Amino acid sequence: MRVVLVVLTFSILAVAVPLPPPDVAATQSGGRIEASATAEWEGEWLSVSSRVNMLDKRGIFAKAAINGSAADDIRKAFLKRFGSDIERVRIERGHFTFLSADGSKIIGGAQYAYSGFVGQMSEGREIQWHKFKLTGGWGKYPALACSEPYGVLGQWILVQGDVKNSQNIFAEAQAMMLPADLATEAIAEALDTPEFISFLQSLPLRRKKEGRE
Repeated sequence: MRVVLVVLTFSILAVAVPLPPPDVAATQSGGRIEASATAEWEGEWLSVSSRVNMLDKRGIFAKAAINGSAADDIRKAFLKRFGSDIERVRIERGHFTFLSADGSKIIGGAQYAYSGFVGQMSEGREIQWHKFKLTGGWGKYPALACSEPYGVLGQWILVQGDVKNSQNIFAEAQAMMLPADLATEAIAEALDTPEFISFLQSLPLRRKKEGRE
């Protein structure tokens, strides 16, 4: 399990699993194939940032603190990259239901339509980011982009923003999504590896102003 979840964090740019095109059948009715554009992402998902306190409690950020950095510096760098306000989401046939982290509160629900994809080359591989445009309902997120699911758990990255090309993908707010039924302790344990620590150390840190803490 550790290997699977470590891939989630620092190998998304190097791993690509081909997706079927959005018109591939999800169901069949009356001899006519009907598609669900969100078939690859359907289910309930939890963002890693909503469980960041457990990573902190386990000491993962402290382990990554080197060269004068502090655990809090590393934590802030991680949240700057993956600190989306989307904590939990349920996806079903184009409908996204946004929930509180524990799933007890519905924050909003919206319908999205598939609007194509962009590719990004990394280490000789192309990663597809599939775009969805709001068509009705709660309007906080006019556009979303979902990375290809990858790994045994089918983890993926959810981007808030209309990704027009591969150059601005990482300028948008991102959420690192895992199956919602995965225990918090399991997430922390799986990420407590030298590989993940090394990834955290590679994140750019906010520079402190001279003369100020």
